[in-house]
Amino acid sequence: MAIATPLSVSGRWITDANGNRVKLAGVNWAGAHQDAMTPGGLDYRQRDDIAAQIAEWGFNSVRFPFALQTVTWGSAVASSGVAANPDLVGRTPWQVYTACVQALTEAGLMVIPNCHLLFQGWCCSGKDGNGLWWNGNWPSSRFTNDWLTVAAAFASNPLVIGYDLKNEPRAATFGGTTYTPSWGDGNSETDFCQLYTSTATGIQAADDTALFFCEGLSYAADLTGTQKKRVTPGRSNCVVYSMHDYAWYHPSGQSQADYLTAMDKAGGFLMTEGTAPVWIGEFGTGNDSLAAVGASTVIGASSPSDGNLGAWFNNFLAWARQTDVDWCWWLLDGTMCRGTTPQTNQLQFALGDRSSYGLFAQDWTGVSNPALLEVLQDLQHPVTGPGV
Repeated sequence: MAIATPLSVSGRWITDANGNRVKLAGVNWAGAHQDAMTPGGLDYRQRDDIAAQIAEWGFNSVRFPFALQTVTWGSAVASSGVAANPDLVGRTPWQVYTACVQALTEAGLMVIPNCHLLFQGWCCSGKDGNGLWWNGNWPSSRFTNDWLTVAAAFASNPLVIGYDLKNEPRAATFGGTTYTPSWGDGNSETDFCQLYTSTATGIQAADDTALFFCEGLSYAADLTGTQKKRVTPGRSNCVVYSMHDYAWYHPSGQSQADYLTAMDKAGGFLMTEGTAPVWIGEFGTGNDSLAAVGASTVIGASSPSDGNLGAWFNNFLAWARQTDVDWCWWLLDGTMCRGTTPQTNQLQFALGDRSSYGLFAQDWTGVSNPALLEVLQDLQHPVTGPGV
C-alpha cells in the first residue's frame, strides 16, 4: 500500500498526510558505514532484488546507516563489493548509497538515513572515539555540513521520511579527555538535546517535511532526559525518539515484569503518556537457536552462546506487543562487510563472515530462519492508533 506522505507526529503516533497512523516496521541494511563504505549484499544480489525482497517480506521501512566519510569520500568503491551491480563499478560510496536509496524507495519502502559513525568502521565501542558528533579530527561543523548534504540529496524523495541523526550516543575519549554525553545542560560539547534541535532546524531549510529520529543516551538506551527537556526544531510535530535494545542491556535472568518496568522507565513513558512516538531503531538476537520462538538451527554456525538471548527476546516481544511500538530489526544482512573499530583498528568482522543476527541467509537469497521472520511479521501491523 502506498504511503500518503508527508508524515508527521501526532502525540505518540507517526501519522500520514491523512492523519492515519503509520507504524514503522523495518530492517537495518548495514555496510555503508563500514570499512569499504558499501552496503552489504551488493556482491551477491542486484539492489532492486534486495529491495523487492524486503517489501515482499512485509517490511515497510529501512534504516540505512552511513558514516560521515561515506558522504564525502572521493574514490570509487571496490568493484568486488558491487559485483552483482556492475553499473555501480567506478562509483563513489555516496553514489552507491544514493542508488540503493532509489532502489528501496522505488520498491515502496520508506528510508531513514542514519549517521552511524564519523570515520567508517564497526560500531560501537567506548574506545572508538565516535560516541559524540565530533572529535579531534571531525569538527562539529563537519557533522552539520554533511547532514545538509544528505538532506539536500533526498529532500525531493517523499519516501525518505526522515533522518536518524546520531547513532548510540556514548562516552568518547580523545586527546586524553573523556567526554560524557549529556541532555539539556547546554554544554556545546556534549548536549545531545541541543545538538538534535540545532541539526534538525538546519535540515528543515533543505527538507521541511522530514521527521527527526533522536536517540537516547547510553547507547540509545536512556530517554529519561526528555522528562525535563525535549528536542524542539523550528518546525514542530516532527520528532520521534529512538531507543535500542539488546539482551546485554539487561541483567541475565530478568523477569518479564521487571523488563517491562525497565523499558517503560527508560523511554516507554513517552508512549504511555501520549506525548511522543518511540521507535526501537535497533533490536536483534541470534538467528540460529531462538528459544523464544521455538526455532532450530537452519543455516550456519552457532549464534552467540548467551543463555539470556531467548529470555530477553521473549520479554522484548511481550513489551512490543503491549505497546505497539515502532521498530527496526538489526539486521538485514546475510553476510558481514569488513568492519574494524575506529581508533583501535581492531578487526571485528571480515568480508563474507556469516551474520549471526542477519535476516537474509548467507547466500542472500532466502531467510536465515523462517520462524524469526514469522515472529517479526506478526509485529508488522498496527493494532492501535488513528485510523487503525
